[in-house]
Amino acid sequence: MKLKFREQIWCFLFRIKLVRLFLFYKLDRYKTKLSLLDNLDLKFNHNALDFGANNGIISQYIFDKYKCNVEVFEPNPYCFGILQKIFKGNTKVKLHNVAVSNKSLKTKLYLSRRSADITNMGLSEISSLEKKKANVSTKNYLYVKCINVEKLFQKFKKIHFLKIDVEGHEYKLFPSIIKNIKKFGKIFCEMHGSSHRPEFKKDYDKWDKKLKKFKNKNFFYW
Repeated sequence: MKLKFREQIWCFLFRIKLVRLFLFYKLDRYKTKLSLLDNLDLKFNHNALDFGANNGIISQYIFDKYKCNVEVFEPNPYCFGILQKIFKGNTKVKLHNVAVSNKSLKTKLYLSRRSADITNMGLSEISSLEKKKANVSTKNYLYVKCINVEKLFQKFKKIHFLKIDVEGHEYKLFPSIIKNIKKFGKIFCEMHGSSHRPEFKKDYDKWDKKLKKFKNKNFFYW
């Protein structure tokens, strides 16, 4: 999918390391979360996975800091086009134009209520596989491919870092994560229903109890 001129300029600038370090990584919307990634102790040969990569800020920051192997998962084809641009030529970063779920199938990615245009990057982070998410439209969606998270985990002897930001769909992944918890170093997950997105409050309360023994050890709410 061809990128708009705005995103082409963004990609061009983002590929310049000094611009990333002194501009993009300093933006208010990113700098607090990025600072939490500064003590992961990842090595050159370690594996990091990014579920819900969007525009690639997190994956690129991890690579810049640790030079480890990064596998990136993003179902939105427009966002994926951006990822292809910014990681072009980087053999240590592998891109996957899929969502990660508890099943392998094609399903609906629901878009923002405010715009059905997948090229609207300001709203791209809202998209979700969960139609109960209050700020998505059940009428505006696109079909995306999902891969089975259990089968994905089986490919790795060790996953040193996992970042999850999948807009409420994280709760479908937790059974496999708990089953494979010894395989992980650290997991950072945005938990919908904790302080925002009340439609996921029941999911949050249920899994918050189950994750209690792992919390702040190798599982961190992000």
